[in-house]
Amino acid sequence: MTDSIEEIVERMRRNWPDVSADQTREVMSLTRRTRLLQEAAQTALKAFSLTRSEFELLAALRSHDPPHILTPTDLYDAILMSSGGLTKLLKGMEARGLVSRPAGEGDGRSKPIQLTHAGCDLVEKAMPAVQKAEALLLAKR
Repeated sequence: MTDSIEEIVERMRRNWPDVSADQTREVMSLTRRTRLLQEAAQTALKAFSLTRSEFELLAALRSHDPPHILTPTDLYDAILMSSGGLTKLLKGMEARGLVSRPAGEGDGRSKPIQLTHAGCDLVEKAMPAVQKAEALLLAKR
């Protein structure tokens, strides 16, 4: 059984009055909308053979000035991913030619990540599809 947010909030008011029902409503609404937006983006990205994480990484790189290079630390912060998760993601994306690791000082933790022409083309094609899917949900406010 899936209760509506209002049913949950009303039950909370009755059974747990010292908890802020208004705050709970807001958090639940944001959580559900976030999940719906993520699902819509993932559906749109299937046509481009991209996961949401791959798309977010490409978009983070694309949003910076050419030559679209970031350090791993900058990418961790931009896409909120662990270093281990980023390493795994980068290996697959580098194998697909979407990013490259230009020569840099230090080990893999500090070696810069650069968006390739193929990665730039792909994210520029995927972005309108993702934004269209998101816009449809946002219009239902």
